[in-house]
Amino acid sequence: MRHSARGFTLIELLTVIAIIGILAGILIPTVASVRTSANKAKTKVQFSQWSAAMTLFRQEYGYYPTIGASNKITSELLSGALTGRNLAGAKYTSTTDPKLCGNKKILSYYSIADSELNDAKTGLIDAFGNTDLAYFIDSNGDGIVNSSDSPALAQTTVAPIDGGTALKPTFDVAVGVRAGVIFYSAGKGTTATDIVTSW
Repeated sequence: MRHSARGFTLIELLTVIAIIGILAGILIPTVASVRTSANKAKTKVQFSQWSAAMTLFRQEYGYYPTIGASNKITSELLSGALTGRNLAGAKYTSTTDPKLCGNKKILSYYSIADSELNDAKTGLIDAFGNTDLAYFIDSNGDGIVNSSDSPALAQTTVAPIDGGTALKPTFDVAVGVRAGVIFYSAGKGTTATDIVTSW
């Protein structure tokens, strides 16, 4: 008795390929959206922890550390001020090292995770890979970060990692935000609504 092997017809194969294409078209944007939401949440937690560490620094020394110029974060300064260590993890030995930003007791208020460092371990990044990170502090102690603390607040922008257009925060700088310290980055960097903040 001879059995003939039956394969798929061309129509059946095209139908299966079309169904797979439709499912992929539905799933791929959903997966990208979930990944963006996860990165945004991770960055928000990271920045909130930095803010808490800055507050602890202020409680110890009576002032916030200056961790960069023109409201832009310098990775080595943030690391020194909040961890008492450099980005490679080595503890500073001199209490007068300028990278400690006044952390004279070389205290650790935070521990930097490997995921917060770039591949070369030479700079801080957010969950999107952005290296252009900014911060503002409540310098006059009124509990609100606004343009009276930093006149340049409205002009400070952050650029996304892909080199796209630099973005600036959308909050009302005259009213400000009720916080002691604000950190932010461009997030996925398409529009100003993509900016991720610590508040």
